[in-house]
Amino acid sequence: MSFFTRVLRKVEFNFSKILKKYSVKTSDQNELFLSLGLDRKAGLRKLNKALEKTYNCLYDEKEGMFSEHLILLSSISIKRPKISSILEIGTFDGKTSLLLSHLFPGSSILTIDLPDSNSDFIDTYGRSNSASSFTDKRNRLLSLSSSITFKEINSVALVNFNENFDLIWVDGAHGYPVVAMDIINSFRLVKEGGYVLCDDIWTSIKTSDEWYSSIGGFESLKALQSAGLISNYSLIPKRLASEYNSPNAKKYIGFFTKQS
Repeated sequence: MSFFTRVLRKVEFNFSKILKKYSVKTSDQNELFLSLGLDRKAGLRKLNKALEKTYNCLYDEKEGMFSEHLILLSSISIKRPKISSILEIGTFDGKTSLLLSHLFPGSSILTIDLPDSNSDFIDTYGRSNSASSFTDKRNRLLSLSSSITFKEINSVALVNFNENFDLIWVDGAHGYPVVAMDIINSFRLVKEGGYVLCDDIWTSIKTSDEWYSSIGGFESLKALQSAGLISNYSLIPKRLASEYNSPNAKKYIGFFTKQS
């Protein structure tokens, strides 16, 4: 073995050792779910059955948009199987919408996203050259379930909504002020005792932007908690592996129930 190879292997070993300390233990995540009255193990089992049926795959946090939010949603479906109304803010490719229809059979699901003609829709998430094919594929997925209703609206327009929901999944723009407005609108629209989950909560960040990252969600959740308006407030690590949990990469799923 050459000197260079020995040095390279040592560097790789030390880097792996450093990264390992950032990983989240599965046992700790299971306990966090239990503190919220949710069974993560049972949720994962049910999720895998739904994923296998819907997409012929199993849960893998390295796969696309998969993260602990899917296990959370599945765990909620076990605790509250009779949830009747769900709002999803940010349809994206429609995969979560369709999965929700399998996890919560009999529930009505309203999912919203920007109109596909909107420049912000076209220019984000790498859709500038494929917006039409992206929306066609999304719409085909959504059409597979009669329980899904899709509306093309800016989520800010939820200020005019009066409908209430048992469960709301917030996954729209992550930058301020839209993320703050989405969270406050979700608090207003969720029923007492209902669940709100918020994707990609950063507790600190070096550079904020309009769409992908800011601390706006975190600050909004803290404000609701400080006002005593929400209960079971928790930040749940979005993924468990070390590469997702270094100081500059760690994100959370925000979780709360509306104070009754």
